[in-house]
Amino acid sequence: MTHRFNLEQLDFEFVNPVADNDPRIDRPALPQNIRRNCAIMWSHLDMLREFLNSENEFGIFCEDDIHIRKEFKLYIPEILLNYRRRNLEILLLGYLLPYKPIQLNAPKEFAEFGLNLTYHSYTEDTWGSQMYLLDRKTAAKFLEIYTVAYSEATVHDTLLTPFSPDWTLTKFGRRALIYPMLAVEMGTVVTSHTGQIDFHNRCHLAHYSLNDFI
Repeated sequence: MTHRFNLEQLDFEFVNPVADNDPRIDRPALPQNIRRNCAIMWSHLDMLREFLNSENEFGIFCEDDIHIRKEFKLYIPEILLNYRRRNLEILLLGYLLPYKPIQLNAPKEFAEFGLNLTYHSYTEDTWGSQMYLLDRKTAAKFLEIYTVAYSEATVHDTLLTPFSPDWTLTKFGRRALIYPMLAVEMGTVVTSHTGQIDFHNRCHLAHYSLNDFI
């Protein structure tokens, strides 16, 4: 990941991974089988906290198993402009989708020139938090809502949204995703579940190309 961001001359900051002995997950109230998901969620929230400790108006947050689009830096002014223009609270720049939402079949003389980003609403069954854009207000709201008390409450209250970025951060408020993606998951997933392995692989194959991504 360091190599990829350096190639694009992008400033970035890593947050430390949430370890097994982190007091936020090493708690009797949390069953062992959900602690990994909780650790992932806390890692995302730690990114938001670091962002709020800065003076930046916007933050781009990502996971550590992604390919990033070449010339990423060129698209930042456009996505910030459209985030503001559309009054968004979250904009997905990388996500999981096993097909292309737009397929152009125009004759060659009318083919696209360069990369045209389009902005789309998305449904509750759209997954993935590979990369997203937030402003300070939304990040602060997430940290206010998703606390240790909330994570423990989800164990017993099935009406609460699960403590996972795919269920919470990406499903919040006024939201949109862009296409084509600026970040594509590498396609591997830490699980033995055949369906999940196949899904992540199909999402990768649908959007990754060697010419477009690092």
